Amino acid sequence: MLVEIRLKTLTVAIIFSFIGLTAPIYAENPDHVAKLKKTKQCPGCDLSGADLSKLNLKNANLKGANLRSANLYDSNLLQADLEGAVLTGANLAGANLIGANLRNAKLNSANLLQVQFMDANLTGASLANANIGRTNFTGADMSGVNLNGAKECESAIAPDGSRGIRC
Repeated sequence: MLVEIRLKTLTVAIIFSFIGLTAPIYAENPDHVAKLKKTKQCPGCDLSGADLSKLNLKNANLKGANLRSANLYDSNLLQADLEGAVLTGANLAGANLIGANLRNAKLNSANLLQVQFMDANLTGASLANANIGRTNFTGADMSGVNLNGAKECESAIAPDGSRGIRC
């Protein structure tokens, strides 16, 4: 009986240790967050999971930054450089990205509801499985953009100003 209980306990412990090893952990580097807030210059920084909501990041340099699962809700990223940045699972709802450079950025499964991408460079960006409802792409360069599985495409505004984007 005691051996059976120990075996069950060991089995449960092994299962939970595997679950812990496979669960994604996103924790920003606090020094990188402070640097971004102070200088708006943080290329290649680890800002994964950071709360950057409602910040003024106009002209920020976030080239190649890790913003996976970051909260950028209602932030001002006017003319920011996010080339090659990873924004997978990020919340950018209501953000201003007018004139921003998102060339080759990864926005997979991101919340892009009502984002302003006017005149932005989205060349080669991936928006796979992202929510693009009521997002404005007027004047944006969307050459080679991946929209596979994107949601609410019919309510987005296309680069030519028409309603609806083919996803």
